[in-house]
Amino acid sequence: MACRRRKSLKECIRNFTPAWFTVIMGTGVVSSLAARFHFGAGSLALEVISLIFFFLNLALFVLLCGMTIARYWLFPEMWSTMLSHPAQSLFVGAFPMGAATLINSALTANQSWGFSGTGFLYTLWAFWWLDLWLSFFCAFGMLYAMMTTHHHSLAKMASVWVLPMVTLIVASSTGGLMGEALIPHSVNHALISTAASFTALIIGLSLAVMIITVYLTRLVLHGPPDVGLILSAFIALGPLGQGGFSFLINGQNLAVLLPLHLGEVFPHAALTGQMLFSASFCAAWILWSMGVAWVTIAIISVYAVARKEVIPFSLAYWGLIFPNGVFALLSVQLGAVLESPFFYYFGAIWSILVLILWIFVFIRTLPMVWDTTIFIAPCLAIAPVSVSKEASEARSSDASSPTQVQSPA
Repeated sequence: MACRRRKSLKECIRNFTPAWFTVIMGTGVVSSLAARFHFGAGSLALEVISLIFFFLNLALFVLLCGMTIARYWLFPEMWSTMLSHPAQSLFVGAFPMGAATLINSALTANQSWGFSGTGFLYTLWAFWWLDLWLSFFCAFGMLYAMMTTHHHSLAKMASVWVLPMVTLIVASSTGGLMGEALIPHSVNHALISTAASFTALIIGLSLAVMIITVYLTRLVLHGPPDVGLILSAFIALGPLGQGGFSFLINGQNLAVLLPLHLGEVFPHAALTGQMLFSASFCAAWILWSMGVAWVTIAIISVYAVARKEVIPFSLAYWGLIFPNGVFALLSVQLGAVLESPFFYYFGAIWSILVLILWIFVFIRTLPMVWDTTIFIAPCLAIAPVSVSKEASEARSSDASSPTQVQSPA
């Protein structure tokens, strides 16, 4: 069998896609799970594991940002080509989501392990505001592109539609963690962060649930997606797990902040805060339950496709890690709130499964990076076809136009 020609560095850069930032998302969530692992919490071993994944993730983030800049610097036309692709363009939101996981890990290092001081905390706060605005821009910018530029149909729908909306939910959970860290330094700053996080959470989650409902309709009417998109079935788990985690963190913040901020003028501030936290807990429980349902649906969908054909390894496998990771994170946080052995063990088992999945995908990725076979941009495959189609339509239009039919002089 003839060996495939390795791509040059320039070809790899040209075939680089935003989907690579799912690597950052997956690695970042493993770092967060290690930091919040219940058994052995606070131990040096878990701290070292979390920091190893954080610094690895930071190095990968710098590398991928360099590849992204190089791509659009060397091939500026690739920006519009990528944005016009109905699936690849939706992964633009993976950039702010990956950056948010880095902020989470850095915040854990600052708060739990005494890295740097208050100045570093406020630097992370500034980065979070930037990430939040990027998340809003990605969510509504890509929603605008989906409505006006892309061509979609229910039969071809995949759960990647929900990706732009998840950016707001991820940013909201980071904002909740940031608000929690700011409480000892400034109640006002913490309350502003929590309020902005709740706003982003409700907007993102409402849009995401609408899209997930449409995706279930697509599964019932047309069956699971084809082999190229079937692994994206787990993406629907992302907004549910991350949304529930965000509700718990931000709800706890309100329970603390309202008495501090309004206690002197509003005697029932503490009770109001507890009621809001109770409502947030109920929302988190509902989302965890929905997550259980969607894990089942995703497994059934993948099984139905895998029975017919082999699912080849590709960059899409990285999309499995973050949704399962945030579902594990929600389970761990529910265990901490309820002090429940069930959730302690469930969260621990799911966290270990996520780590095993990360190791498997990372090991499988390295040889494909070395032989460059993993560098494939789907938007390049359809670009010539699209141009050809447009040119054909233009020629057809010209041929049928009355102004082109001229009588002999």
